[in-house]
Amino acid sequence: MAQNSQIATEWEWFTNYIEEIENNTAEDLLINKEEKLQAAKDIENKELESKIAKELALIHIYKTNNLEEAMPLLIRAMEIDEASEDEISLIFTYLGFYSLFEKVEDYYYGKEFLNKASTLLRNYNFPPVRIFINQKLGYSYWSTGETGKSIEEHQNILQYAQKERIPKVEAKANTDLANIYKDISSLDKALEHYKNALSIYRRIKSPVEEAKCLNEIGDLYLIRNDSKRAYENYIVALDILNDLSNVEANRASVYNSVANYYLKENNPGKAVENLAISNRLAQKSQNQLLIQETYAILSKAYKKLNNYQKALEYSELYKALDDFLQKEKNDRNILKIQSRYTITQKQNQIDQLELNKIQKEFELEEERKFKNFLAIMVVLAAIIMILIFILFISQRRSNAKLKTANEKVKTQNQELEDLNNTKDKFFSIISHDLKGPLNSLTSFSGLLMNHTSSLSTEEIQMLAKDLDKSLKNLFALLENLLQWSRSQTGNIEFKAEEIDLTEMLNENKKLLEKQADNKNIQIEVKNTKSVKAKAHPNSITTVIRNLLSNAIKFTEDGGQIKMGVVEEENQFVVKIADNGVGMPKEVASKIFRLDTKHSTQGTAKEKGTGLGLILCKEFVEKNGGQIWVKSEEGKGTIFSFSIPK
Repeated sequence: MAQNSQIATEWEWFTNYIEEIENNTAEDLLINKEEKLQAAKDIENKELESKIAKELALIHIYKTNNLEEAMPLLIRAMEIDEASEDEISLIFTYLGFYSLFEKVEDYYYGKEFLNKASTLLRNYNFPPVRIFINQKLGYSYWSTGETGKSIEEHQNILQYAQKERIPKVEAKANTDLANIYKDISSLDKALEHYKNALSIYRRIKSPVEEAKCLNEIGDLYLIRNDSKRAYENYIVALDILNDLSNVEANRASVYNSVANYYLKENNPGKAVENLAISNRLAQKSQNQLLIQETYAILSKAYKKLNNYQKALEYSELYKALDDFLQKEKNDRNILKIQSRYTITQKQNQIDQLELNKIQKEFELEEERKFKNFLAIMVVLAAIIMILIFILFISQRRSNAKLKTANEKVKTQNQELEDLNNTKDKFFSIISHDLKGPLNSLTSFSGLLMNHTSSLSTEEIQMLAKDLDKSLKNLFALLENLLQWSRSQTGNIEFKAEEIDLTEMLNENKKLLEKQADNKNIQIEVKNTKSVKAKAHPNSITTVIRNLLSNAIKFTEDGGQIKMGVVEEENQFVVKIADNGVGMPKEVASKIFRLDTKHSTQGTAKEKGTGLGLILCKEFVEKNGGQIWVKSEEGKGTIFSFSIPK
């Protein structure tokens, strides 16, 4: 009972403090906070130090967005809580870590801390924290593409809320389930859950949530081409929101929905009227995603009105905001990598301390047993033999435990080394390979700006051709870099679908035909019939495109490239062969490795980073296959990869 009272107190502190952060400025929140933390350290009050460290971390997560400051504070709180074996405080430290990873949209690592908190919570009976963790787990599973697990979590919450009669939790569980079913196009189930949530929000008099449900229901009817019902729901939602204050973002969202309704009804003029209101409200709310959505609908509406200047204006505003949001997302990805790296380092330190502790315990145990052995030697020889046997068994177990701990540390050190290699490769590409093409572009543009009058038409055309080639190389590098970054941060769900490998080969042939024509290279697809396989479409076409591009790059003018699919007993094998320059065996053995740099110029001086082949290997293995190469210098190269049946 006392433990439940303690966790209730901690939960009240946690929720109230997050609310306090939302309602105050960073300056007010940070007043004397560092001094209080130092004072807690000075008087060696570990419990107080842990709490203030968590408060400072939450301020940096939710208000200042300074996640680099938040991470060491949470690590310090975790060290204190673990050392004092304060499970309740540790639960909320883990929730702080989840908040940090949620901020950078790293739900894979976020789930780990939620599961740690959930494991500790089994020792206590306090439903509010359990509901909170399960809600966050449900959202994390949805965000990482584990839809089935997400639905299961939210259904468990719904059943509990219905049983215990907690209407607010029941309504949110219905809303969360509706969002998931809408996302997977299960519209009937989505509509059912939105209507259930709407009924509850009306009963408990929660007008903002009621309006949100009405807007979502309207969107579902619009998707199902039931425009009349959609419009009716939007109007009721607006009637509710127009009587409330500080709901600009909600109102803007509904006006956007009304605009979409008018566009569907082929009335772009009325759509623009509603979008003018939506734009004003969205700007006031400073909700960037909502502003971006409004720009997109405005561009579409003006295009239907044949006002192409306005359509272009809002399209450009949308693109500018999209670039800004993409930069923020890239910044979050870098923070995500840094956060993972910091946590991995800390875990290795903890494991090393644990190993030292085991070794110390082992030494003390050995010393104790030796003393007992000497004492018993004096008493009875038979007992000595028994103790020797016990010592042998105990030592073997201790050695096994020590060996297991050493192997764990070795494995984690290897993971850390792989993470460092990934980071080094990432920054190497940014600092060197990305810099090269940009320097070329700067040189070309400088020539064109400063020497236009002295250049002939033929020279300008030659410069333009080189400029075009540099731009295409830069685009290919950035696309591979983006794909690799998304793969490294877990943002690609490798979900198998039925694909036609013959069609995929032909599509990539068509895509790169112009590049091949520039070198008079013939590309031949050997298969004429469809070859159906199951794999992740985008990743497989990326592999084919990279391998075909490489073949063109290393094939001389007038060369030939052949592509085809061979069906074997348990797999399909895709082959891309060229009669180009080939490569030595020592190069072929290293081209798929991340820790070596093997970028080589093509036959027409084309540049590359080596990242494309690393990306190919990772994508093929994510699909359950393998990739290999056979090459002979001066005779050509055959790249092959397999896809399991």
